[in-house]
Amino acid sequence: MTAIVTTITQIVIHTPAWVWVVLALLVWRGLKSAQPRNVGLGKLVLLPAALVLASALGIASSGISSAIIAGMAVGALGGVAAGLALERRNPATALGNGQLRLAGEWAPLFVILAIFLTHYVGAVAAVMAPAFATSAPFLIAMAAISAFSSIMLVTRTVLRVRILMAIAPLAA
Repeated sequence: MTAIVTTITQIVIHTPAWVWVVLALLVWRGLKSAQPRNVGLGKLVLLPAALVLASALGIASSGISSAIIAGMAVGALGGVAAGLALERRNPATALGNGQLRLAGEWAPLFVILAIFLTHYVGAVAAVMAPAFATSAPFLIAMAAISAFSSIMLVTRTVLRVRILMAIAPLAA
């Protein structure tokens, strides 16, 4: 038991300070999502776009393999289903002034944490157990979690943008 505690302590100690700052900002953003709020197009797409970019970069840095493609496919299918289900349960409401009213919910915090932890675990594994970090089961799991989280965000964002555009289309 002490070996596990020592290992975890060493991982935390050797994590760069900027990682904890990023985590704090992501948690803050996720907690804000638990409150009902009004958002415009910019706020609606900014965080999902940043998180999808981070996920895509993480997957690309692993190299594309059949294991990653398999994990991405499974995760993407689950992400679409979850995004549709969550949006059906908590639909956005168009306010007619270029804004949407979003219900407060905890799902965004969990998705943000899943994406962060996927990257964190991947980075730690690459340093501490490189052979494991490049194994097919690990790559499948990491790609599936990353794709699930990202595609769920994209699905919900696309549905919300469609609502926003139906009410107030952007000027061409």
